[in-house]
Amino acid sequence: MKTSLISIKDVIKNYESILFDSYGVLFDGIKPMDGSIELINHLNKINYNYFILTNDSSITDEERSKSFINQGLNITSEKIISAGSLICNLMQKENLMGKKCFVYGTKSIKNDLKAKGVKLLSENEMGKAEIIIFSDVEKWPTAEKLNKLLNFFYKKHSENKFIKIILPNPDIIYPVGNDYFNFGAAAFVDILEQAIFRIFGKNKQYNALRLGKPYEMIFEIAKSRCKSNKIIMIGDQLETDILGANKAKIDSALVTTGINTTKKKITTDKIEKNLLPKFILDSIRL
Repeated sequence: MKTSLISIKDVIKNYESILFDSYGVLFDGIKPMDGSIELINHLNKINYNYFILTNDSSITDEERSKSFINQGLNITSEKIISAGSLICNLMQKENLMGKKCFVYGTKSIKNDLKAKGVKLLSENEMGKAEIIIFSDVEKWPTAEKLNKLLNFFYKKHSENKFIKIILPNPDIIYPVGNDYFNFGAAAFVDILEQAIFRIFGKNKQYNALRLGKPYEMIFEIAKSRCKSNKIIMIGDQLETDILGANKAKIDSALVTTGINTTKKKITTDKIEKNLLPKFILDSIRL
């Protein structure tokens, strides 16, 4: 597949629906990206079909919409498809509803899951957990809690009581402003997962259940909401936005304003074919 340049105007002209990543495309973690407010206002004005696909699972879609609007991005919650909002979909698919869950996450996420029928445990009840959901780990004292979790899993697995891990957000890092990054929940889950493999050996039942991009569910839901075959995904990460779109057979455009900031990364022969975007988008400015 040959990658070519495209403008945001040509994207709007040639496609019926756009799927936007949030961080690094419309928002840098602190403020809207250059041109994003004007773009969203234009899409709203012409009643264009678009959705925000975000791996962030730290807040609800309603809270995210309010945050966007406060920043000048007039995006309603109906336009947002977040990894966090898919937790119950995954639990239903895997027949996990009714299991006792301990959640690392914000109060609003816990309340949202509880309202949807998920059985939540308090911190004092964590020993009874059958599922651990890593929705948000921003306030972790990491080494202390990782050690505690590792030994919790060791004890349970030694008793043949296998604990399921649900990881809504598979991003290892995410941007906070132009030149600063934080570790995401996936970085800690990857460490925990590898430690469990080292002790017990590799086994599918130890694998975390991952949501968000590049995994299938978020793209299938997005396609069903778009109700169109002429869809394009605009993202800034090859391993999540572009890979997920390519796997879902959706055209993809890499915007060079986020984590992948240079064209060199996608013009080299070393990049795997399934990571190549169809287009390069230098800017989302109209």
